[in-house]
Amino acid sequence: MKQGEPRFVAIDAENAIHVIHSSPEGENATFVFLNSMGASTVVWEDEIAPMLRQKGFGTLSFDYRGQGASKYGAAATLEPSEIIADIGFTLAQEHPQNPIFVGLSIGGLFAVRSWLNGAAADAMVLVNTLRKPNAQVEWINELEARLIAMGGMPLVLDVLRPVLSSCDQLEMLRPSHLPEDGYTPWPPDHPRRRLAEGVHKADWGFPWPDLNIPTLVLTGLHDRLFRIQSDVDDIMAQIPDVQSIVYPDGGHSLHAEYPSRFVDDLVAFAGSLAAKKTA
Repeated sequence: MKQGEPRFVAIDAENAIHVIHSSPEGENATFVFLNSMGASTVVWEDEIAPMLRQKGFGTLSFDYRGQGASKYGAAATLEPSEIIADIGFTLAQEHPQNPIFVGLSIGGLFAVRSWLNGAAADAMVLVNTLRKPNAQVEWINELEARLIAMGGMPLVLDVLRPVLSSCDQLEMLRPSHLPEDGYTPWPPDHPRRRLAEGVHKADWGFPWPDLNIPTLVLTGLHDRLFRIQSDVDDIMAQIPDVQSIVYPDGGHSLHAEYPSRFVDDLVAFAGSLAAKKTA
């Protein structure tokens, strides 16, 4: 299946969401990707979405305002409430067939809150999402915002990478990181910096028992940044219909570290949902 043409869903004269939407074959599901703050459509369209389309599934990737090619005006806040509202608006315009939300990190929070607000989803995949509102989350959010101001995302990733990735991944990434010439500060109006500052307003106090659709939780054990395993376990115990897959060798970016395995897990989950429908 070919990739859909990139285009824009207009919100108003100044704001528009960049989308790439490909319909599935037959009655297959459409995987709807919800970005983390540092992601964009490129994260999904590089490998994951094409592999899923080859297997007959639909895909919908899009950028939040402040990400990728999406457009935003002077009044845009680039804050979580705006992101969640934009997700609902975009999905209402696109009408993906048999949607399965795939949320990466905080994108999983945006996914469940969009669903709670009325966005249609058959199921949910949460990738290294589960966390509780606590001092650790606040500390890391503040640290990220300060690091972006000092040296942009290159500095953020170089500082945090040892608690996001396995040793094997660090060895592979080392030649392209920790540059000899240092880092360049990003200005206050840089959209990624604004997104990082806005994330302080994210509400992690989600009512997990209300998430009454099939949910798959993917966890990389080398993601030691936000993951507190006892909190992950407690949240999963509250979700009525939940499955869990652990990547013992995986970190925060499972889609990039193990794309084939990641796709296989998504396909198997979609297959289990389809089997239930026909049972």
